[in-house]
Amino acid sequence: MDNKDAVLMPGQRIRPPGNIQIVSQLLKELYGLKALSVTELNAYDDRNYHVICEESHTNSHMTTVSKHGYVLKIINSLDSQKTQVIEAQTEMLLFLNQRHINCPLPVKNVQGLYYTLIKLNIDECTNSYAVRLLVYLPGELLHRVPTTGELLRNVGRFAAKLDNVLMDFSHPAYDDHKTLWMLNSVPKLRQFTYAVENVFERELAHQVILAFEKDVLQTRLQLEEGIIHGDLNEQNFVMSPNGKEIAAVIDFGDSQRTYLIFELAITLCYMILQAGDMAMGKHVIEGYQDIKKLTDLEKKILKVTVCARICQSLVMGAYSHLHDPQNEYLLVTQKSGWALLKKLWPLTQDEVLQNWGLLN
Repeated sequence: MDNKDAVLMPGQRIRPPGNIQIVSQLLKELYGLKALSVTELNAYDDRNYHVICEESHTNSHMTTVSKHGYVLKIINSLDSQKTQVIEAQTEMLLFLNQRHINCPLPVKNVQGLYYTLIKLNIDECTNSYAVRLLVYLPGELLHRVPTTGELLRNVGRFAAKLDNVLMDFSHPAYDDHKTLWMLNSVPKLRQFTYAVENVFERELAHQVILAFEKDVLQTRLQLEEGIIHGDLNEQNFVMSPNGKEIAAVIDFGDSQRTYLIFELAITLCYMILQAGDMAMGKHVIEGYQDIKKLTDLEKKILKVTVCARICQSLVMGAYSHLHDPQNEYLLVTQKSGWALLKKLWPLTQDEVLQNWGLLN
């Protein structure tokens, strides 16, 4: 059953089980492929595996086997209930590939379908999980290359170009799709701030949430809407061999219909964290504005929206680590994130706009 309104609740465990045996079995049964190697990749709530397969296969819907392998995704139990959204993401990836945006290409299973719902048991509890296979895109991820102004301008341009291309894409599943990771869901963070141990940091999170409600969500009717990637972070850009251009973009699990300024704010949040320097954000904005000019209102709400995304990442990271302490990936943003938020939040609007080259 499609449960389009399901949103993560405190205490809920949604991450699937996974190991090499499960992955090898799924590849064989669902895709007619035999694994030569299986490597788990970083993931928040899903399980992602880079698999290299034998050339021989028994899948009539495949012509050749990718020499770079595939990503087998076991989607968390919550998002697996939203099958229409999974279908929408598949259609989006096919649409973007046709328009020369390099992103993962979905692969059909032996039944000719782009996903399968399977049952897996974890801690004596059986849940349904959607399984997908995507062509693996080789290359270094952005977080492994030097952060330069040129690189960040290219990131900004790419974000604007991607959203412009997606203006021609639509799918009804995106019209009422909701997750906790959308910026529209920032007010719901209050249910999870108990996971932040430091009292000052917890209070800071509440200040940001309140300001976001007042300054951004109350002006949303004046903001341009469209479909966005929703998570353009340092782990989701595959770089060209020279480490300067964006070769591909991956992980469309947070794609959504929302306000276009949110794409820039999310991208800015992660690029500033990657650079370790708030002022480097001006390069991302310059690149973005080469393609898409910001309105006065978008400039005005950019600071609080970036802070809201940092806050979202920090609170959800702390909460998720509380319930999945083995997953160190959940703590990636914590130390540098709080330091950045404490630096950015007290600045005046003019100081931030000047920092980012937006003061007229």
